[in-house]
Amino acid sequence: MYLSLFRCLFPLCVIPVMLFASSVPAHAQFAGAAGVAAPAVLPPPIFGGYPYGRYGYPLGYGWGTQWMQNPYEGYMNGAANVTMANAQYQQTIQQAKLLREEARRSALQTRRAAIEERQYELSLRPDPEKIRQEQMLKSLQRSRNNPPPVEIWSATALNDLLRDIQSAQTRGVSGPEVPLSPQVLQHINVTTGTTYGGIGLLRDNGKLTWPYVLQQSYFDDQRRRLDELLPQAVKEAQSGPVNPRLLNDIRAAQKDLERSLDAHVADLTPSEFTEASRYLRELKDSLRVLQQSDVAKYFRTAWTPKGSTVGELVQQMTREGLRFAPAVSGDEPYYTSLHRALVDYDMNVAQLATVPSFR
Repeated sequence: MYLSLFRCLFPLCVIPVMLFASSVPAHAQFAGAAGVAAPAVLPPPIFGGYPYGRYGYPLGYGWGTQWMQNPYEGYMNGAANVTMANAQYQQTIQQAKLLREEARRSALQTRRAAIEERQYELSLRPDPEKIRQEQMLKSLQRSRNNPPPVEIWSATALNDLLRDIQSAQTRGVSGPEVPLSPQVLQHINVTTGTTYGGIGLLRDNGKLTWPYVLQQSYFDDQRRRLDELLPQAVKEAQSGPVNPRLLNDIRAAQKDLERSLDAHVADLTPSEFTEASRYLRELKDSLRVLQQSDVAKYFRTAWTPKGSTVGELVQQMTREGLRFAPAVSGDEPYYTSLHRALVDYDMNVAQLATVPSFR
């Protein structure tokens, strides 16, 4: 019953209040905003977040709370919110800057660590010059201690010993007098390093000593052609550069001989074919010397190996800037003999270099 009565009386109480609120002017409701003077009556006290009226009932609870809000409180709340938002914005910007600087610092530290790691790895690597010196030392030891014959005949072992003896002579260390036979030196080829071989097969004024396999009737035409052209080329080379037309004819005859050898490979034994191929390869290396502009020096006395001892031979080669060239067919025994003499001299020089001097 009471609930039904409340429902009937409630609209009768709310409607007059709303009509009264609508009759109040807008500037009275929102006094203090936009320069309008505040009402003389102070706003009701606020307890627990809600304004209380005369009889202790909270005002603004329920309907119509917007027209009872304190304008000063709204202004202060808005200003506080703006200040807090600006502070939060500035704090976010500074935090972002700090994170960016931290990322840059981390990137620099990573780069510095990578550089230090690279430097550490490089420090563990041996120096290229040190590697070269070690390889030269190993090659010298190999050349001293009975190297394979092919390394002697290719002049690799001879040049290793020559380099070490030259270094000792530069320091003023001389070894004993190891004699050399003139017959040995006549079969030793030298070069300046611009070509792999020396005059080799052409040192007898261009007259070739053909191996047995190339004296077969299959190769008569090419062999006769070369026997005719090579002495002419050597004669010209002794006084200066060789005529290019003559060199072209020699090269054509040499290529014809190579093709003829390949065409008759079935008629030869493997050893004969190997011997003929080696001779033609040596001839080809000798022909390269004829193409040099300084070919005349190869036929002069200054570039002919000479000396009664190993020390004199090394001094002459050092003075002329020469080195040993590979042996040609038939010169192998003479290269072996020269290698033994160089080893004897170099070993004595090495012993003298390690003995302390007393003054």
